[in-house]
Amino acid sequence: MNSCAHDWEKQNPALSSSCTGGFFADQFENLANFWAHYEGTGPEIWEQTGGDLDAFVAAAGTGGTIAGVSRFLQEKNPKIKCFLIDPTGSGLFNKVTRGVTYTQEEAEGKRLKNPFDTITEGIGINRVTQNFVKARLDGAFRGTDKEAVEMSRFLLKNDGLFLRSSSAMNCVGAVRVAQALGPGHTIVTIVCDSGMRHLSKFYDAQYLSQHGLAPTTTGLEFMGIKLVLASQDVEYNIRVHSHQFCSSTWQSCFLSLHF
Repeated sequence: MNSCAHDWEKQNPALSSSCTGGFFADQFENLANFWAHYEGTGPEIWEQTGGDLDAFVAAAGTGGTIAGVSRFLQEKNPKIKCFLIDPTGSGLFNKVTRGVTYTQEEAEGKRLKNPFDTITEGIGINRVTQNFVKARLDGAFRGTDKEAVEMSRFLLKNDGLFLRSSSAMNCVGAVRVAQALGPGHTIVTIVCDSGMRHLSKFYDAQYLSQHGLAPTTTGLEFMGIKLVLASQDVEYNIRVHSHQFCSSTWQSCFLSLHF
């Protein structure tokens, strides 16, 4: 951590000398981010699931969470599959699947002033950070704003979980992985924050309606899934388990979904 800070000071001497009362965390490139999840979040997931998991999936902003957790879990058990779920406008999906950080929004003649035209916050990026480089991934999935909105309402209604946009996207990723692996697997994802700081957009009915994102479904039909209901045929039996854990610097929880 200190070595990373020294590197930043060398690159920005003017700012370094004038900022005597502050500290630049540089969470995108500072590998303390990766190590916090490799030494903290990953082991806690392993311990609380008893090592009984088949896959892990999460979106990436700085890349610290998905890198630290994926590397730890695959070192413990190489059979555990780790995946990225990537929102609209981010280039990481193509980086993982094709080796090139590219998104359609950046195509010649189509480049937008803000390519991240998405309601999700804190995830998605068009460059590979020093933290993300350390991730061990088996694949990636795309997630849409509509899916994130619908998933957040589904979890609020059925599980009492009031989630922010990035957490909802992580759960979209969990279902994507479950559909890919098939029934009988346990998938873990991260629920990193509540929806309290997302009331003006993600939970604002007027805003969502104006952008064509108003939730319309009652279950997981938006992902092509029929839930377990009496007297009905089913495709998936979904059980959601919430595991609370705290560290010295944050409060969060992870979900293990058994399909």
